Amino acid sequence: MKLGNKIIEVEVLSFPVVKLSYSDGFTAVLDFTEKISWGEAVSPLRDPEIFKTAHVGSGGASLEWIGPHGEEIDFCADALRFEAEALGTSAAE
Repeated sequence: MKLGNKIIEVEVLSFPVVKLSYSDGFTAVLDFTEKISWGEAVSPLRDPEIFKTAHVGSGGASLEWIGPHGEEIDFCADALRFEAEALGTSAAE
């Protein structure tokens, strides 16, 4: 995998599952159940209403949410890509 491919589209399939589309055509479906249980910093994502506001962040370099107090909650696009490839969660277009 080449680093630096940007996320170009985010689709929340259901709580807490997202589909990410990357600039090179790669797509992945990721379940965030474990990630949103990690601690206080991501606790707003446990609210399905906030989770469904997922969007492309930082010029495609991240997946992002804005928390209830205006805080950014983000995950690195490259890290999510590594995870998707390791888990074999790519999705056919």
